Amino acid sequence: MKKVGVYFSIFLLSVIVFLLGFNYETGKQPNTYYNVYLDEEYIGMIESKEELEDYINNQANTIRDNVRDYSLKIDAIDTFEKYSLNANVESYSNRDKATYILANRDSLNLTDLEIENINFYLNNSLYNHSSYEINEMREYIKQNEIYNHVEDVYTPNGIEIKKVYTYHTDISTVPDIYKKIIEKKSCTISGYKFTIKSTNEEIEDLEIYTIDKQIFNDAIEDLITIFVDEEKYLAYKNDTQQEISTVGSIIENIYVEQDITYKAVNISVEEKIYTSSQDLSAYLLYGDNFEQRTVSVQKGDSIESISFNNQISVQEFLIFNDKYTSRDNLLVPGTEVVIANVDPKIQIVVETYEVVDKETEFAVTEEYDENITQGRVVVAQEGQNGIDRVSQNVKSVNGGISYVDPVDKQVIKNSIPKIIKIGTKFIPNVGSTASWGWPTESGYTFSSYYGYRLQVFGEGNFHSGLDIAGTGYGSNVYASNNGVIETMKYAYNYGYHIIINHNNGYYTVYAHMSGFAPGLSVGSTVSRGDVIGYIGSSGWATGPHLHYEIRTCAAYSCTTNPLNYY
Repeated sequence: MKKVGVYFSIFLLSVIVFLLGFNYETGKQPNTYYNVYLDEEYIGMIESKEELEDYINNQANTIRDNVRDYSLKIDAIDTFEKYSLNANVESYSNRDKATYILANRDSLNLTDLEIENINFYLNNSLYNHSSYEINEMREYIKQNEIYNHVEDVYTPNGIEIKKVYTYHTDISTVPDIYKKIIEKKSCTISGYKFTIKSTNEEIEDLEIYTIDKQIFNDAIEDLITIFVDEEKYLAYKNDTQQEISTVGSIIENIYVEQDITYKAVNISVEEKIYTSSQDLSAYLLYGDNFEQRTVSVQKGDSIESISFNNQISVQEFLIFNDKYTSRDNLLVPGTEVVIANVDPKIQIVVETYEVVDKETEFAVTEEYDENITQGRVVVAQEGQNGIDRVSQNVKSVNGGISYVDPVDKQVIKNSIPKIIKIGTKFIPNVGSTASWGWPTESGYTFSSYYGYRLQVFGEGNFHSGLDIAGTGYGSNVYASNNGVIETMKYAYNYGYHIIINHNNGYYTVYAHMSGFAPGLSVGSTVSRGDVIGYIGSSGWATGPHLHYEIRTCAAYSCTTNPLNYY
């Protein structure tokens, strides 16, 4: 019986322990908390997701309030500094100077806003601020200016907040979690990321952030008005362009060359975020490192000569000096002009159809006359230019012609050749220094001049010759003077090209041809007007044209402006 009693006691005790343990576990509920991760790294656990988000927004509101307060103070300080030199009082304290400025508001011609700023300066004792404090406020505004443009601020990209059910009670405070997050990453705001696809494989795609889609659209509009006449652009947009009756031009299309995509994203406040179309269009045109200076026009200066001497393109000159509309505008000595380079990040393409009357330069015919003394030149007939009415499609990129496609050509007035009689034709492989023949057919357009020209990417680039377009792919290229072919080959830059030694100190270069005339080789003697090749776009070329050079020696460094010889 004693054993039964022991067993019963043990059983009863086990039942009691079991029941007590069961009741304890079933009575306890797990806590609902939130694990916070940053880029999959565990940061900590908090009680409320909403509390963290509200805390971040409240911190942003504090920053925004500070920016606005500092901005008011800086505006007041700047107004004081603007007029402080006029405050000629015995006491040199800033407080006395501000009082003097306010008392003399009428004679100093202060605006209502400036009066308000000086009052703010006095009422808030800003005269006690040190230069260090002022610089700190300026730097704070600069770093946090973006907060002035948004209402809501969000957690950084890469934040993940997961709901968990746990019996653990080791949670962090929201301020502690916020501090850990901000030490690693900045908060974000809602906006848009635009990606501009590069047309050059060696240049990365460009990413631009804005707080609003319209900012980007307006910036593109601003760029278009730089490269396109405003009146013509409005007529194109409003579909009110006048039809061409005799001569004139019509814009057929305007677009951006690169592919552009965009999407709504949360943007880190540390990124460069554009809040105005003016700032964005300036970046798209000038790049990050924009610098400009002024030079004084001297007697004899032209837009072309000033551009060349300062290593910029004529196009860049016209962009920064918008009162001039053409390379042919006259400059007044003593006036100041702006010199600066542009670094476009985007390519604005304008396609136009135009009908223009082009003066056709008369041909020069040389006749050898054994009755005239050797070396003597006699003009037997003066030449007269003709007129061709040329229809063509023109593609321009950022204001520079990149492609000319001839459509039609009508002769309005025939040219009359100039006839020159030369006293001998004894040495036909020596070119004349008195005149030069034109190297292409008539109806041409100069797509690029000799000198510095604007490139789509990068800085201005020196152009060693004259680009002649508009005569059509496969049209004739002529030797512009007697001479001997020294070079006749293909090169990666010049494409199919010929160099002629005229045996009189001059050399001419004919580049980007589609091919050579049959029967020619290195060492062949050619005469002025002989067909030596055909217009093409081989090598570095954006479209069919002839790159034409006149050199005073065989080297590239001896190039001169071909138009000086016509």
